Amino acid sequence: MAIFPMFVAIALLECVLSRSIPPYELCMEGCGPDPPRRDIAGIRRVELCRDRCNREERSRCLAAHPNDKPAISKCWTDARDRCIERCRGEQMCIRICRNLHAQPAQ
Repeated sequence: MAIFPMFVAIALLECVLSRSIPPYELCMEGCGPDPPRRDIAGIRRVELCRDRCNREERSRCLAAHPNDKPAISKCWTDARDRCIERCRGEQMCIRICRNLHAQPAQ
C-alpha cells in the first residue's frame, strides 16, 4: 500500500524537476542578487551581467524569427521593456534603455 503513494510522489518530483528554466532566467539568476548601494563595483558588475543576459535573450529571439517583421519588432520591444523594468523610474536610465534597444532602421 505504501508503494503507490511513493510512486506518485516520485512521478510528481520528476515532472517538477524536469521542467526547463528559460536561458534568460538562468542567466539573470547567475548574475546574483542586488549588491548594497554602497558597493559601486558590485552594482556595476551585476548590471553589466544583467545587460548581457538581456542582449543574449534579444539575440535568441531575433535568431528564432529571422524573417518575421512583427516578431522582430517584438524582440526589440521586449528587450527595451526588460531594461526599463530594472531602471526603477530613473529617467536617465530609461533614456539609455530606449537608445540601446531601439530597432535599427532597415
